[in-house]
Amino acid sequence: MYLTANYRSTRHIVAAANAVIEPARERLKAGHPIRIDRAREKDPPGGAWQTLDPVSRGRVQLLPAAPDPVSQARTAMAELERLSSLSPNWDWSRAAVIAREWTYLAPVRAFCEARRVPVQMGNEDIPGFWYLRETRAFVGWLRARGSDIVDGTAMGAWVEAQPRNPWNVLLRQALDEHALEAGDAETPVNHFIEWLAEWGRDIRRRQRGLLLLTAHRAKGLEFDHVVVLDGGWDDAGPGGEPDEARRLYYVAMTRARETLTLVYLRQPLRLQEPLLAKSCAMRREPVELPPAAGALTYRHVHPGLNDVDLGFAGRHDASRSVHRAIAALAPGDPLRWRVVNGGRPQLLDSDGTLVGRLAASFRPADGRRCRSATVRAIVAWSREASKPEFQDGVQCDTWEVVVPALVFEPDGRSAV
Repeated sequence: MYLTANYRSTRHIVAAANAVIEPARERLKAGHPIRIDRAREKDPPGGAWQTLDPVSRGRVQLLPAAPDPVSQARTAMAELERLSSLSPNWDWSRAAVIAREWTYLAPVRAFCEARRVPVQMGNEDIPGFWYLRETRAFVGWLRARGSDIVDGTAMGAWVEAQPRNPWNVLLRQALDEHALEAGDAETPVNHFIEWLAEWGRDIRRRQRGLLLLTAHRAKGLEFDHVVVLDGGWDDAGPGGEPDEARRLYYVAMTRARETLTLVYLRQPLRLQEPLLAKSCAMRREPVELPPAAGALTYRHVHPGLNDVDLGFAGRHDASRSVHRAIAALAPGDPLRWRVVNGGRPQLLDSDGTLVGRLAASFRPADGRRCRSATVRAIVAWSREASKPEFQDGVQCDTWEVVVPALVFEPDGRSAV
């Protein structure tokens, strides 16, 4: 049995994907190309974008870019911004940029940060939703109310009274989704806390902006709009199969539901050659690019919990100033980055108090210096949550941990 019906992509995208995978010498569905599902057989081959987009008319686009990562990022984002201007219902959380390797996505991330486009790296995550200061404060309030039940109005009022930051906004989103399920009915506090914990586990898998990821990470996912970047596709890798890159490129292409743009540097990729004579695809002229800025050379890094020294503050007695300094910090506050004698990077607040450091396993961007650091989140940690081998050095039962957001820039000696 061959599962060949495609329930997501337009006929043009399906035809383009079939053309790209056809030259593969060994594949499971050889002789059994995918096809659009029967329910959509009468749809226009370009789907809704056959009418919406006067340029592509719903065809797969081959888009040239200057041969450097920053120009490619500008080209990819110029096209997505063009598409966003054509759709009244555009949602960045239904779009993705896919590459062979993470390094090609860094300037796309920098572009989005500079232009305030909501963006999410596929290899980064929320730093422990359940451990966030905001989540712990909310759960603490629920348990301290002296009542076994709570309603949505009371919970909403408490969250709205808190300082506005990304994590309290996330709590507001949780309450809105809970209201869709339960309305404003009273709910047992313990049941709601269990629901919130499950919601927090699920939110880690949800897309919250333009998703940047590799073709490997994209397997099983789907998006309305996909841009596939050039770079690394001609390299099978050590011990790699000859058609590995072609199969991965096919995976990237078939993630798209409505529009698909394939960027190339200098000249069309070998993988794209079958499309040059196909009516399902079109080769575009170079596009006008958004203004360049030095910010596109920056590397934005959001360390996870594994990248920070979780026990740093815990190794100080509860009376020490480090705990008061961390308590005074909030998401978005500036931090200072310091490295002493080649040791682990340290984080200091604006008064110069040492409030945290990175884990021994954390590796800064090679050939770059830290341009800025801010508080991304404050998480709660404890003796109980620490690994047994670290518990002997702990001086207090609970403490808070600073999780930073970092921006690196070229140090003047390295290439962009």
